[in-house]
Amino acid sequence: MYDRLKKVLPILLIVIVVVFSVLYFFTGRQYCVEYADTLYFPSLEGNAMVYSAMVKGTHASFAVEKNTITYRWGDTVYGPYTIQEDPTAAPGGEWYDLDLTGVEIREGDTVLFRGGYTSDLLVLIREDGKLDSSTSYATYSVNGVYHDANGNVVDPHQPSLRSLLCFSHLPEADARRGHPLMWFLGLFLSGVTILLIRFDDTLFRLHLFFRVKHPEDAEPSDWELVSRVLGWIGLTAVSFGVFMAGLILIYP
Repeated sequence: MYDRLKKVLPILLIVIVVVFSVLYFFTGRQYCVEYADTLYFPSLEGNAMVYSAMVKGTHASFAVEKNTITYRWGDTVYGPYTIQEDPTAAPGGEWYDLDLTGVEIREGDTVLFRGGYTSDLLVLIREDGKLDSSTSYATYSVNGVYHDANGNVVDPHQPSLRSLLCFSHLPEADARRGHPLMWFLGLFLSGVTILLIRFDDTLFRLHLFFRVKHPEDAEPSDWELVSRVLGWIGLTAVSFGVFMAGLILIYP
């Protein structure tokens, strides 16, 4: 078992390095738009700018054409939504210092929102001066029916007002996955692990050199061999985890 792992683990580590190097190479070159911890790939389709992503395992996309947005979740289509800036919609008074941008959002003839929003989209305030409490993010479900924080029944996949405002501005691709530092760290850990496996007995006797006489005659105990194997497997798992983390984390 020990000798088999000593042969198999270095090969496995080399395979991990090669596979992740290829993934990092292609992933690191794909710039996307980050929104809600998801990367959206922009593409021009006709006269519309389309931002596509996989959200919870389902294909989703925002198609933006002039001041109109259509959202698709799988086979379901939401919208089109019309977003029109209107300075008269922004509330004044106590909200004046926030430098709000006035806007009106419609779905067909229905006004979903009329008011103002801050440039970071953290605050949406309706025309009457009240904070917007509507949300399409489901907070809990009862028997498969989703409700928001106020107990209202909602469609968990319907786009939020913030997402519509975000993509209406045609954000530029400025984020990606595949951080080179994580790749280098994974490569370094893999290399160290291979060296520990390849020179296991040499390192063992080097460790004993200043502690016992004739370390070249020492033989590792069963516990020593088990400790080595556990260390190798642990470092292999850590190397894999570091590589994976680099592909999951989003960076500019």
